[in-house]
Amino acid sequence: MRPRPPAIVISLLLLLLLAVPRHGAAAGWGDGGMVRTDGTRFVAGDGDRTVYLSGFNAYWLMEMASDPSRRGGVVSAFRQAAAHGLNLARTWAFSDGGRSPLQSSPGVYHEDMFQGLDFVIAEARRHGIYLLLCLTNNFDDFGGKRQYVQWAREDVAAGAAAHNLTSADDFFNNTLIKSYYKNHVKTVLTRVNTVTGVAYRDDPAIFGWELMNEPRCGAEPTGALVQAWVEEMAPYLKTIDAAHLVTAGLEGFYGDGAHESKDLNPWGIYYGTNFVATHQAAGIDFATIHLYPDVWLWGSTADQQARFFRNWTASHVRDTERHLRKPLLVTEYGKFLWEEGGENATSATQRRDGFLGMVLDAIYESASRGGPLVGGAFWQLLLDGDGMDALKDGYQIVLPEDARAASIISDHSEKMAELSKQDAAEAGRRWSRKIGSFVSWDGTHPYVQKFLIRFVSLFRSVSSLFGPIVAT
Repeated sequence: MRPRPPAIVISLLLLLLLAVPRHGAAAGWGDGGMVRTDGTRFVAGDGDRTVYLSGFNAYWLMEMASDPSRRGGVVSAFRQAAAHGLNLARTWAFSDGGRSPLQSSPGVYHEDMFQGLDFVIAEARRHGIYLLLCLTNNFDDFGGKRQYVQWAREDVAAGAAAHNLTSADDFFNNTLIKSYYKNHVKTVLTRVNTVTGVAYRDDPAIFGWELMNEPRCGAEPTGALVQAWVEEMAPYLKTIDAAHLVTAGLEGFYGDGAHESKDLNPWGIYYGTNFVATHQAAGIDFATIHLYPDVWLWGSTADQQARFFRNWTASHVRDTERHLRKPLLVTEYGKFLWEEGGENATSATQRRDGFLGMVLDAIYESASRGGPLVGGAFWQLLLDGDGMDALKDGYQIVLPEDARAASIISDHSEKMAELSKQDAAEAGRRWSRKIGSFVSWDGTHPYVQKFLIRFVSLFRSVSSLFGPIVAT
């Protein structure tokens, strides 16, 4: 009778097969679930595939998609982005009051706008692009915190809770206003998509949630008020959706917390946030910064702005490595397009393209050495035509028209995708070494050893034939 491998060995082989990283062409939501963090990396899938992000901002997607006759523009935006290797879109999941509201008053939502957001999420998923969805605004555009304060003033049923509201910054500490915001969070996260049938909180196409776009607070400039608000809101969001990532939405300004220095800020002043302390808050999964040296340092020279850029980026990478041990994203960066006179002046687009290259080189340098800065999203992607001239703000990039910028972005996306492939290949090599060491284990029955050798040989042959296939 031929000896058969013991059952325990067969069981171990099955476990090994299950544990081998599987990398599919449709990465992320197609191979096992939400994006997660592992130290300073973003990972996804059963095999912890590393996710590097090359992205764009397009705050207008929901509003455009709310009009069915204009949804082709949303499809075109995602198609162009995917063709240039982009895999992250940052956009608004709010429109508070005003002309085209998602939420016209606390708890009152317009279904046409919500269905527009449904369509945006479905199209992002179809094109393999993650979404970072922002839940309200620090500024007055699309309502934001000032609209929340105004709603509270108008809430006659609130009584004393709405008294003494004198500033938009009351958003951060008024109990009634915080209840409005929490209701918005719950309404959005529990929404069931009318296109896909998937609740937002269960959809892996959503990369994560941003509590607010660029929170600032003049009422308490050293950061304590925003700090307390984030420490309340991030855990609240996690009680509704524990699976998705959460970030505060900071620009990166330092406050007076431990490891903070306002001297690193533009003009060396406070802006009402703490970069390190706020990103250490419970429920905050990754850190963010923005990069606008020309606007932040208006009137300064190009050399001064370049020095600020280098110092700003280096200090945040350093502090994220030392104190946060989380991933870091540049969720907005851009350079305003304006022409300068003079015999030796370069064109506005040349300067803008040079800035793009500097930012993307800094991201790649960090990502390629295993640092925490692992992605970014430029401000902002617009389409050619389709009535979008009114959205031009001096930062727009129209990929079919801005050939040099499109080439810089595509090249960066390709390099980031290659990093993901290299990480996957290294993971495969580690598993191969583990299996090989199991085969040479002393004392293995000769028949079992022969079986294992053939198994590993087959595994390596298949691996070399197909290789790890990874999409970022």
